[in-house]
Amino acid sequence: MLSLLCLLAVTPAALADWSGNANYLSPSRRHPSLGIHMPKVIKRQASPSYMDAGRLNFTHGVASGDPYSDSVVLWTRVAPSIDNDASNTTVSGTVPLYNHNTDEYVEASSNPVCVEYVVSENEDLSDPVTDGKAYTSSDIDYTVKVIAEDLEPFTGYYYQFTVCDSDVKSPLGRTKTAPTADDDVTSLGLAVFSCSNFPTGFFNAYGNSARKDDVDFVVHLGDYIYEYATSTAARPVQPEREIFTLYDYRRRLATYRTDLDLLLSHQKFAWIPVWDDHEISNNGYRDGSSGLNNTEESFIKDGGVSVDQRKGMSFPD
Repeated sequence: MLSLLCLLAVTPAALADWSGNANYLSPSRRHPSLGIHMPKVIKRQASPSYMDAGRLNFTHGVASGDPYSDSVVLWTRVAPSIDNDASNTTVSGTVPLYNHNTDEYVEASSNPVCVEYVVSENEDLSDPVTDGKAYTSSDIDYTVKVIAEDLEPFTGYYYQFTVCDSDVKSPLGRTKTAPTADDDVTSLGLAVFSCSNFPTGFFNAYGNSARKDDVDFVVHLGDYIYEYATSTAARPVQPEREIFTLYDYRRRLATYRTDLDLLLSHQKFAWIPVWDDHEISNNGYRDGSSGLNNTEESFIKDGGVSVDQRKGMSFPD
């Protein structure tokens, strides 16, 4: 900890700014070593200035989810490229399962990307109830995940991200907190979805519920994406193969985020998602799935990706 604090003292980014982006943390609180090695990230941000706002776009819209009675997660991606970070190489040892030395594969960010966010009960974002700042970088594919806290239960809010010191803004998002366990709630509306396979049809159901606007939350029961190589002329997917690597999963998620109805649903509602199997691979079990198993033949055929590596790579930022 002492070495990290010393490093922060000579960098433009304060610890509070980097820790404000939850995507640098491990996806599992039980395994903190799966998080990003922050001293390396901070050391590489050699420039005292932020990345030029003119290079940046909010490529995936905005989203919110995991509503509690006093908090909600807010998410976006603000990047200099539509494409994703292509770092797939594994390293020795049990963790990490992929390499964050992104300059070996793509242009690693040497200027921090800075975003500010604001949360308000008012659509014009006046009288904000909370606001903050977060940094992102190529290490997490320029994604931002912040936890808006100190909110009121079962209350609607608007939120927006802005690239620091600029007028580059994300779409305006809307979200809602959950009621407390003791709240006297007479009704609560849910839009429930599952099994959304991009190439096999349009996502009208997402858009219809968003335009009707008569529910409180969206619940997704799993198979939010599909890992198959299936593609169609009307709805092509990227990559055009079964996905195995971190880059593959990032690109497949990016494909889904081109659907305007899905974007609208994320923009208007807090989502409560759970996993099924296709977020990783079909019919998964301890030692593999229908498309990959722990055999030498499978390892060679699928590009040198093991079952455990695929599990780790299937949770992009």
